[in-house]
Amino acid sequence: MNWLASKSLKLVLNLIVAVLMAFIIPVYFSPDSEILANVSPERLLLYSLWFGICFLFCGELMGISDRGLRVFSVSSLISFLMGALISAMLLLLSIWLVEYEFVGRLAILKISFSTGFICFWLAVIQDLLSKRNPTKCILLVPDEKRKALLNALDENQDTFAWIEAEYDQEEDFLLRVCKTEGVDLLVLDESDFQRKIDILSFLSLGTQVMGSLEFWQRFVQRIPPREVDQAWLAKLDLRMRDPLVHNLKRVFDCTFGFLGLLFASPLLTGAVILIAIESGFPLFFSQSRTGYLGRTFTIFKIRTMKRNAEKEVGAEWAKTKDHRVTKFGSFLRKWRIDEIPQFWNVIKGDMSIVGPRPERPEFQSDLSSRIPHWNSRHLVKPGLTGWAQVRFRYASDVEASEEKLSYDLYYLKNLSFVLDLEIILSTLRSIKKGSR
Repeated sequence: MNWLASKSLKLVLNLIVAVLMAFIIPVYFSPDSEILANVSPERLLLYSLWFGICFLFCGELMGISDRGLRVFSVSSLISFLMGALISAMLLLLSIWLVEYEFVGRLAILKISFSTGFICFWLAVIQDLLSKRNPTKCILLVPDEKRKALLNALDENQDTFAWIEAEYDQEEDFLLRVCKTEGVDLLVLDESDFQRKIDILSFLSLGTQVMGSLEFWQRFVQRIPPREVDQAWLAKLDLRMRDPLVHNLKRVFDCTFGFLGLLFASPLLTGAVILIAIESGFPLFFSQSRTGYLGRTFTIFKIRTMKRNAEKEVGAEWAKTKDHRVTKFGSFLRKWRIDEIPQFWNVIKGDMSIVGPRPERPEFQSDLSSRIPHWNSRHLVKPGLTGWAQVRFRYASDVEASEEKLSYDLYYLKNLSFVLDLEIILSTLRSIKKGSR
């Protein structure tokens, strides 16, 4: 497998570089009077680790490990430098709180810029090496599934070297191809695992064997609902439903929800005043949504549409450029300010910070009948943000809703606090860009 392209390797390298720069520069490349040069090595190491952890978080916030980022570009370099600079500011603040001393400006600049530049060039080198050493892969799936996979991979296709083989090819021929071509990965259709294929023979050649669903999950980071069967659903490990983990997540949700309302209250106040000036009352609106285990609850938002927008035509899909949205409402939607009242839904327990986006009951029966396993998204609480929200656009029809469900299925399969944290950071990044 092409380990050079893995996100885990990038994170490890970034952490090592950040820790080393924060440890070495104050000792060897700063004046003797520098505060970090005079603390004990143990405390300096702790500060260095703190800087490294901050850089991982700030780097994720700046999108330095985003799959869609062009690594060798000015914008990429700026993202690395900004992530390191913000981390250095957090380091400076933490040292001042503990030591009551300020780190020198020159030392902070050296730490941040050296970390940003080195991690940037490591990412460039890693990207070049991964493209020069692509994973040799055989997609042994029907043509329709093959086309869907290749289209979904999009810009990540260059990390693979595709070895052609017919779907109904004999096993002996495949073994010879894997041996002569040095194939790294053989992707089988899920149904082919029922056939008598000697997987050990391929493994002995150094070829990894993987089902198409696992390939979707690992490399595309979504799972098409039409590929899923009852056996796959039976293997779902909903760790967030464990009582201890569930309670921890609830504490996190309540804390985040309360802080969200507290710090966003000035924005909320300004928004409702401008809504009143532009289009009058009501300032807020409520709407029924389908939530956890199919239960209906009421969601609260700032009104961004014209009054009585659905009075004549009834419930409609939300669109990217919706004619019902007011001018100021469009601004609120772009920066997600209209969703601030949903922190109250989180505090009440109707929603979580992270989870599938709750759908309107008016669309529920149609979606359930036309999209396989639609109701599986109700196995966890709906979220203020989620994997589908940060990875996909508005779902304005059944087809888009089915694709959006594929991201929700990925979230269900990979439930964890780490994934929740990644989604929150990605959401903050998208808000920073003014996208939705």
